[in-house]
Amino acid sequence: MENIFSIWTKEGLLCDKNGDGVIDGTNVWIDLPDNLAPEGLIDFCARLGFETTALSFRFFEPCEQAVKLSFVYSETATDISLENDQLIIRYQSEQELSNLLKLLAAMDPEQMGKESDVMALRNGRLYAGQTSISTIVYQSNHAAAPEINSLSELWSFSGMGKNNEASPAKLFHMNIDAEKSCLSPELLRELCYFAARSAMYSTEMVFPVTGNKEASLQLEVIEDDALILELVKPNVLQLRGRKENITTAAYQLARAKHWSEGGVFGYWDQKHQLSQKKEPPLLFDMEWMDEREVDLAFDLLKREENLAGTDVEIFLSEPMEVRRRLEREWREIFPQVHSLTIRSAFKTGLHWLMEEMIPSMQAFKGIEINVQEEAGEKGLELPIRWIQELYPADRLIEKEIGLKAGLVTYKLEGNLSHTYEVYGLNEQREKHFIGSLDVPVSRLPYIDGKHDVYPVSSAVRIRKNGVAEEHLIQTDRERFYRFYIDKVLPKLRDAVSDYHPGQGHTRPLFDRIEMDVWMSEEEVKLQVDEERVSALEALHEDLYFNTLDYFAYLGEKLEGKPFDAPGGVHPFMHVRVGEKPEAQIRVYGWEDKQSENWVTTAILFNEAGDFSKAALTNGTEEITLPIEAFEKPDRHLHPDVNEWLSNHPSHRVLYPDHSYRGHAIPIIECFLDTGEEYDSPLKMTLFKKTIFIEAGHHSNEVSSTPAILQLLERACERSDHLLKEMNMVLLPLANPDGYELLTKLTKEHPEWKHHAARYNAVGLEYSFVRFQETIFGEANIYPEVLRRWAPDIIVDDHGIPSHEWVQPFAGYNSPPRFPVSYFLPSAKIYGIGRLSTGVFRTIHEGNLDAIVNEISQAISGTEIEKENSYWKQRFRKYGNEWLPEVFPIEEAPGIHFYRQPSVAPSYSALGVSRYPEWIGAEIISEAADEVVYGEVLKSCIEAHIVFDLAILDVLQRARVDVKHQNGNGLSYERARPIQLL
Repeated sequence: MENIFSIWTKEGLLCDKNGDGVIDGTNVWIDLPDNLAPEGLIDFCARLGFETTALSFRFFEPCEQAVKLSFVYSETATDISLENDQLIIRYQSEQELSNLLKLLAAMDPEQMGKESDVMALRNGRLYAGQTSISTIVYQSNHAAAPEINSLSELWSFSGMGKNNEASPAKLFHMNIDAEKSCLSPELLRELCYFAARSAMYSTEMVFPVTGNKEASLQLEVIEDDALILELVKPNVLQLRGRKENITTAAYQLARAKHWSEGGVFGYWDQKHQLSQKKEPPLLFDMEWMDEREVDLAFDLLKREENLAGTDVEIFLSEPMEVRRRLEREWREIFPQVHSLTIRSAFKTGLHWLMEEMIPSMQAFKGIEINVQEEAGEKGLELPIRWIQELYPADRLIEKEIGLKAGLVTYKLEGNLSHTYEVYGLNEQREKHFIGSLDVPVSRLPYIDGKHDVYPVSSAVRIRKNGVAEEHLIQTDRERFYRFYIDKVLPKLRDAVSDYHPGQGHTRPLFDRIEMDVWMSEEEVKLQVDEERVSALEALHEDLYFNTLDYFAYLGEKLEGKPFDAPGGVHPFMHVRVGEKPEAQIRVYGWEDKQSENWVTTAILFNEAGDFSKAALTNGTEEITLPIEAFEKPDRHLHPDVNEWLSNHPSHRVLYPDHSYRGHAIPIIECFLDTGEEYDSPLKMTLFKKTIFIEAGHHSNEVSSTPAILQLLERACERSDHLLKEMNMVLLPLANPDGYELLTKLTKEHPEWKHHAARYNAVGLEYSFVRFQETIFGEANIYPEVLRRWAPDIIVDDHGIPSHEWVQPFAGYNSPPRFPVSYFLPSAKIYGIGRLSTGVFRTIHEGNLDAIVNEISQAISGTEIEKENSYWKQRFRKYGNEWLPEVFPIEEAPGIHFYRQPSVAPSYSALGVSRYPEWIGAEIISEAADEVVYGEVLKSCIEAHIVFDLAILDVLQRARVDVKHQNGNGLSYERARPIQLL
């Protein structure tokens, strides 16, 4: 160290241990004599902690490399000097020594280098002037001070205390006051450590730290018979004990950690909450069984008195092999019939083309399919509904007869005589009629009470002498669905009618509905992309989303806002060919208790000075809970997460909260290690760019979790300097409850989309309840990461269906709750950029432009670009060219990137909407991964990785300019939001 003025620099008492240019440790040995206990040393050590991003409690331990701070009694002056690379403080009295230490702690280098009333430099020594620290109390510029309303918040996931709102700025405004009767040098050391660690978590500091009764947070150390830490009132803590054991308690207090970091603090709260959850009671169960639509159709034929010479056309929702067998059997039973054809009652047009029309297409150079435009006034169906029902006919035709899919075209007509008319085109583009089809439809009300839906119906159509007589028969699926909406949902509505305020929003109305449904339906994987024909998958989707909509509309009716958390909806579908349809339904209730706000008022120590018990109250009742450490789980639900964490024990893995069903949710923190015991993520993100990447939010979107685990390996392989320049926080499985359900659902149907596992255990898009008091721990992770890290960029890796998404009982489309259609994949991967709406929007737009350009360059020339081009053409053909607002495209080179509100709505629980002044960008990726395996899964993983690596690259180039402000206090800040190049 060259001079006294450099004490608060790397040349002085601070150091950069990992070589990244950021202060991350201290370099001082405070040689405190056994007969001294100057309280000003607490201020001095608080400043030490404030100046670093990491520290260990070694200030008072001998170290040859450290700058030694010695204390020498003097009869003539109180000053500090640098002699032989050692700092020596001479003092006339302990009080003057304390004052000098306070002044040193509070002064910035610029002030220390000037003559002033506060400090004076003479003959190489720095003297205390006439001004005391009490007259230069600094006030905060803008940062919020953390609060302690419960002792469980003392050491929180985000450091010391807890802020209600996330912020890159945090104020240290504390007073530590120890009674003289108990202030020994040993106790002083522990209080110094406590102050240093507390200040380390802050970006702004107010002095003094002792003797300041105006500070927002008070720690009083008092001699008493009982050994206890008590919250006297919010933000006022008392540590009491006898002089011989209070030091041990202070030792424990200074070193305690939040439970997520392997400590004990706050875990008594968490464990108590988990212990209160019990298996929910069975509210009611119901059974359903009915005749097969096959038998109903057969009985209808038997009742017909004159079938001689008729053409019989039957529509049944049965697998093709069943329909072919029935054709043979019924032709024998009804020989008087001229012709008998049995067609599918699910995706009827597609089956008709593939099963009957293809042989007539082979002679043509092109196919034109004229399609009736849907025009129901109250219907939820889109005008192109009958085009949707043909998907992916063109690719199947190409597969069967070699006619390129681009030569199979659709023409939408409002006054077409039939549902479909098919024409062949010769080399001269002349049209030749091939065939036509009329599809029978049923009609039933949608659960909103305002619209109707028109699903394809089973039917028996008897044509004689050119006159057709049609008898509709509800499909097995429709009859069960009607039973469900007419009987089950009203019964459930009545059962939960006596609900409490908040239920349906922050707490469920019921725990879950479990359905087992057995039906004889077609289940075929097509040899095109990931497409399949599955009427039961469609029913699964209808039961799930339409139940959610039922309660959303009920909430609107009762309260003027939807019930977004009604309860879990778990439909289990079972294919049972040739059997009667049946179903079992079990509804489990929710025992709603009055929300209990337990506050930890005291922490008790045992005789050895260790933590023993926590005393809590909810205002009327008091309980004591044992203080135990959180044990990290041995295994995790997701095999990729489990394997990765097992193979990477050196990575920092924390557990901020548990899911609603009690699964600990891990996050992975990636930063350049310092080797220190305590780190301040908030301070780290002040000096380095930080990115937060979330995966597995919707658990049926299966590629994001393995993608971000592999991303970390790839990112570090690509750049040795990555962690020197930025921090990464990864949330690999945000929704473990959804994933747990997904594993159950995929046992029988491994390749369905399984949207029942999309939201959380009670059917809630839990991002809506972030930043609220909630029982859904999965909703707390995102806010906690923002409080702890204040990231510059947030990336949320998601997915879209890998194959067609239809809901016949919701308008043959993806659910009405979605403003745009997702009925077929639109890309291998696309992006969504969230934008703010205020003065920072221009910066966010510029950042988004930089990210989009980088991603476009990264995918240029890759298989991702080729697949994106393929799916763009598919999306145009089956949606965008007909209804561009429902099937929107926002193009960037090689990739769709959406900014419009219909695709990227803004709401207050989004970081960039809530904190536009400091979050630079919030990006979503969407890969076609619901639910895929093998090479397709690998390609989705690769798409996510390339997408995210491009964001890392553009962030890595951005500059961070940190300023040390010394106006009304000590503070560090940098320009935010970050501006990407």
